[in-house]
Amino acid sequence: MTEPVAQRVQRYILDGSDDDLKRLVTASALLAESSRSALRRSGIQAGWSVIECGCGPIGALTVMAELAGQAGRVVVVELNPAAVQRAQSVVDTLGLENVQVIAGDVNELEMAAVSGPFDLAFTRLFLMHQPDPVRTLRQISGLLRPGGWIIAQEPVLNPAPRSFPHLDALVAYWQLALKLLEGFGVPANTVERLPQSAAAAGLEVVRVDGSFAVTSPDRGFGIHAATLAAARDRATAAGLVAAEEIDALIAVLRAAAADRGYAWVTSPFFLDLTLRKAG
Repeated sequence: MTEPVAQRVQRYILDGSDDDLKRLVTASALLAESSRSALRRSGIQAGWSVIECGCGPIGALTVMAELAGQAGRVVVVELNPAAVQRAQSVVDTLGLENVQVIAGDVNELEMAAVSGPFDLAFTRLFLMHQPDPVRTLRQISGLLRPGGWIIAQEPVLNPAPRSFPHLDALVAYWQLALKLLEGFGVPANTVERLPQSAAAAGLEVVRVDGSFAVTSPDRGFGIHAATLAAARDRATAAGLVAAEEIDALIAVLRAAAADRGYAWVTSPFFLDLTLRKAG
């Protein structure tokens, strides 16, 4: 019997030696169920052709591979060369024969380059980085068949991730993380305005939902601390935050991860959008 994808992902996490890769793969596993639920709102079926925009080293490719099945086709697109190599490593290690990794900028992709059109496009933690989300949504729509779907899972500023007991540093970290995005040219409240951006891009806003995941303190605080650590060098080099400020927040989050006084930690709160291209 073929080993379930979820178990293979867990082995990949345990075998990983790169801290940032481990963070991203762990986060992907944590968000897998909410992504699965969001994708099913499109009516996804085995045999569909689907694309993930900005997959990073893993994204939701395992969930999409499962839902599309062996008769389906999954294309994942990523701009960062290191992330492309990691994604290909994940695909090879997990034996996902129906997944193809493509290096490229979604904003510049032509349909022929990815052998479209697709039945469904998925984004998670991707549109939040786009300086012109209307343009990006139009570009993604251009890769779909008439009547095709876009499922977007993007995190809002408020509410911030939560824990029990409450930790002020968790809120401060999240506010800083989104402030850094603005510093790199992303408009404020990009995610909160996504329904309007989708309509401006000519898409039907079929449904707007929300979701978050709850996990153990060691896992949850660990992911949040590692997320901030991954942004540290670029943010400090750009003069957006002092190294001392970001290091202090990372230290508090890492200490909380080892503190048995905490009961649980959440992911960010995601706005889950179900969008459709005109038929």
